Amino acid sequence: MDFLFKLFSARDEENEMNYIVKGYPLTTSPVIPDILKYQVKYQRMNGDRDTPILALALAHEGSDLVEPESLEVIRRRMQLWFNEYPELAKYFEKELPRNLLAVSFTHENFQMGKESCHDFKLANPYKEAENSFYTYRKLSESVQCVYYNKNGVEYPAGACFYPTPYGKPKLLESNNALVLFATSSQIEYPPRDRKRSSYFVHFKCYGRYCATTGRNIIVTCDTSDGIPRHWDYNHEIKKFERNLCYECCEDYFNYTWEEPKKDSPATPAASPEPASVTSVPAPDAINDSDTSEVSQADSTECLIEGFEKIEMNTEDAESDIGAGLIG
Repeated sequence: MDFLFKLFSARDEENEMNYIVKGYPLTTSPVIPDILKYQVKYQRMNGDRDTPILALALAHEGSDLVEPESLEVIRRRMQLWFNEYPELAKYFEKELPRNLLAVSFTHENFQMGKESCHDFKLANPYKEAENSFYTYRKLSESVQCVYYNKNGVEYPAGACFYPTPYGKPKLLESNNALVLFATSSQIEYPPRDRKRSSYFVHFKCYGRYCATTGRNIIVTCDTSDGIPRHWDYNHEIKKFERNLCYECCEDYFNYTWEEPKKDSPATPAASPEPASVTSVPAPDAINDSDTSEVSQADSTECLIEGFEKIEMNTEDAESDIGAGLIG
């Protein structure tokens, strides 16, 4: 029995890692994990201006349903994420309760709704556009991101973290990195010149949707050669990397800010077509041959020719970018 348990556990871990690397589908409704069937309480916590920016889903008090190491991943991340909100950061100073089933957190100008840990809304005084909508994408079995779609742009609204149930793959390093990217690859709403954003001014990086990779990513521009790169995490070797991307280089060098038009009609986000939760498999990973489909400027190709990716160990990534970004 012990052998069979280990065998099926290994298969579960391999299967989840494949989805993490290749990517889960974009959906028009949230994927509800099985563990939430034990929820008996939903609690929201406020930041500034009485705006709920943190939400918890809880089972009966005294329940012990999830891996404590998985809880520790989100505890550390949320303590940093909410460091400007002392009351919220204080909640994450001590061990989280074992009956905690989900933690939801918002980006700036979004708030948690009253219905569930998947209920995200624009915060006051912003109003949702008539044709706007929300989409969802899992990054792993523990991390699911939420996006507000307006005028063809996919704005990250926040994310949900589900601690790993007992007996399931923990993938602690991967989930730690995925929460970091869920918090840091933001595109500000309302839209503004990204070169004036605090992330760009202080850390020389910004978030954008990259069609080549099929996801929201972080572009870092603090390289000595002046060439922007994706800041990414290699889940197979468990290391942070900075990787070249023709599309993001072209976008970086050709970028100009234009004030958005008022009352322009909303269109679907510039991302894969939202799919039903049950019918669409994860897309294949983008390989080097696929990059030829992306429009490339000759000048951009000349700029990045001969440059290689830069590998970073976890300690360097955390201290150099991660800790600063989360603040």
